[in-house]
Amino acid sequence: MVPDRPLRLGEVFAETIHLYGRRRSAAVALGLIEAGAFLLARVVPGLFSVLVLALAFTALYAVAARLLAGDSFAAAWRHVWRRAPVLVVLTFVVAVPFAIAVGYLFLLVLAVFWLALSGFSIPVAMVEERDDVPGSLDRLAYSLHRSVVLARAEYLHAAGVVAALVIVYLVLGTLIGLSLIGFAENGGVAAAALVQLVLAPFFFLGLAVLYYEQRARAAVSSPGGDRE
Repeated sequence: MVPDRPLRLGEVFAETIHLYGRRRSAAVALGLIEAGAFLLARVVPGLFSVLVLALAFTALYAVAARLLAGDSFAAAWRHVWRRAPVLVVLTFVVAVPFAIAVGYLFLLVLAVFWLALSGFSIPVAMVEERDDVPGSLDRLAYSLHRSVVLARAEYLHAAGVVAALVIVYLVLGTLIGLSLIGFAENGGVAAAALVQLVLAPFFFLGLAVLYYEQRARAAVSSPGGDRE
């Protein structure tokens, strides 16, 4: 069930954890795909590694949005395929800048604010059907405009939730990775891949919960704003 009212940070996390448990098989599949993308990014050169991670980011965020709407994992991927032209462009607009910036500590704040502003365009492209935006270019323009509208509903809240998700990912990822290396004698790369398997579903499902919550927030703050 998608959030139909504004949520506080703790409630966003609680809803994400509940969704993680309820859709456990799909969550594991998300984690496996992200872990695979991480390993692939380790063996391809330079900018191609960023592109691999960015494409995985867009696809998994899109799938998470459809999972929260009630789709099966397979049905969610069918929607991704249908929206592929728009999602590829959004990868370069949203995910590539985020993937580059999040890799540098001094750019982390910019990465968070960029995702809070532009990131809603990915679930918008997946979820919101409009008769007046039939073509791919129209849907792309609508998705980006709509993302800004949703962000403006309460931008600092959206940025705060994104920041919290990123911090959880980085801090818990570091702790889990060190534990795996120290106690299970896993190599660094293998440990990092296992971290993606565990934490990536929480991150992407959390972003999806934030999208639906922010959509409810926009509707409350500006009646009709959920369809602006």
